Amino acid sequence: MTQMKKIPLGPAQTQRGYPGIGTKYYRILEHMRKGGSINKFEAQHLGENCLGTTVGAMCGDFNLEVTRVFEKAKNTIGAYSRVIRYKLTKQDMIKLNTIKLRGSDEQY
Repeated sequence: MTQMKKIPLGPAQTQRGYPGIGTKYYRILEHMRKGGSINKFEAQHLGENCLGTTVGAMCGDFNLEVTRVFEKAKNTIGAYSRVIRYKLTKQDMIKLNTIKLRGSDEQY
């Protein structure tokens, strides 16, 4: 029995276009791209339940530096919880504007 040898087509490259309209990833990215900051309780109104994971994915996909600041915010039962507020830097907002205008056919 002969074994087939796998030959890669080329080096692994990240190709990530701007996310599709209507997805939670898109809603969070758009909110932050327009200058908004967000914490996990505010993100629930946008359909996001795992904000830290989504922000981490955005940082990896677009090579972003997201500012993280701890704060106290009211949770769903009215008590205060310690949460992280996420905000993009000005440079990252410009980078995302450029990517959005350029379309999803290029690599970054």
